Amino acid sequence: MSQARTVLPMIRAHMPQLPIALMRIAKYVVANPELIVYQSAAQVASSSKSGQASVIRFCRTVGFDGFQDFKLALAGELATRPIRSGEPDTSRKLSDQLGDNLIAAIQENRSLLNFDDVQTLATRLLKAKRVDVYGAGFSGILATLLAARLLRLNIHAFAISDPTFGAEIAHGLDGNCVSIAISETGLTKDTVTALRRAHSAGAFTAAITSRPESPLVGAADLMLLAASIESPLTGGSLTPAFTQLFIIEVLVSATTIAQNDH
Repeated sequence: MSQARTVLPMIRAHMPQLPIALMRIAKYVVANPELIVYQSAAQVASSSKSGQASVIRFCRTVGFDGFQDFKLALAGELATRPIRSGEPDTSRKLSDQLGDNLIAAIQENRSLLNFDDVQTLATRLLKAKRVDVYGAGFSGILATLLAARLLRLNIHAFAISDPTFGAEIAHGLDGNCVSIAISETGLTKDTVTALRRAHSAGAFTAAITSRPESPLVGAADLMLLAASIESPLTGGSLTPAFTQLFIIEVLVSATTIAQNDH
């Protein structure tokens, strides 16, 4: 794995698609990362109620050659990651803990984001005659924000918070257009359908999601991966929105820089 500090974020991203045996291992690793670096594959297998072969398969599934390679990368990540507290206590304000959790989420997102893909999408946006941004629910708010930011750069962007409508108008897209879909899970049916139809129409498609193996990514030419972190205080409801917002800001900044360079 080429990028540093991506072990735990990548495990979280893969968890929804893992089979039951590997899911048990993933949950054990995420809950006990400091302990894992001192355990053998057999001990991890015993603690997670899995087989030793499953532990090796898990390591390979998340991008490592084997268990030792996995442990070395995990140890390196633990040595550099910020400390995130658990339950709030009387000596620390709740706002401080929330801030620390969000900072940690953004830092993990930096390790996941492929900046070459950001540059590719930025270039496509500048050349596009039309940009559609899909999102439902809270993702619809983020879609509106992204479209508004692109409009300020004189890019013809439209936010479509009703992906069903987006699927209906996708026939007007072609190879000179870009369609971006925002969905934390990548499972929102209407959003997936809209992006698939845009892709079929010839548009360049991109997905902003926390699930790298989701149906949404299957309809995308390019994926920008958002960190998937559940805060003990927010229950995970807001943290994904902040990591997606971070991606939006990075994308808009890259597009602005590319526009100024030309």
